[in-house]
Amino acid sequence: MILLDTSVLSRAFRRKRPDTAEKAVRTRLEQLLESEAAIGLPGVVLQEVLSGVASSKQFESLKERLLASFVVIAATQSDHVEAARVRNACAAAGVNVSAIDCLIAACAIAGDHELFAMDDDYQGIAEQTTLRLYGGPA
Repeated sequence: MILLDTSVLSRAFRRKRPDTAEKAVRTRLEQLLESEAAIGLPGVVLQEVLSGVASSKQFESLKERLLASFVVIAATQSDHVEAARVRNACAAAGVNVSAIDCLIAACAIAGDHELFAMDDDYQGIAEQTTLRLYGGPA
């Protein structure tokens, strides 16, 4: 399965006037959806994408679209423990990453999933762990 990070969904769903880079992300996501690949969202990504949506109508519309389109993967107790290990390994190597990014990475690692992300921090995590990043069509 390919898990989507907040950085991808924010660019695909929340931008009113996408720039060239955001259009490229949308195209890659559309190609991925058309490929019939299994696609999921860590639960915390669902939460992040829905946070800060201006109106309840927009919130409900986006929520329904996300829940209809993607499998939501809830973090387990083991995922939280692994996220701490990931963050410690990164810190020991001088790589500064957020706890949430480590949790998302841990969910991908635990399920042997690839992670589709636009956030450069995941490259640092991948260099310190077994995280596999989705390279898909560019």
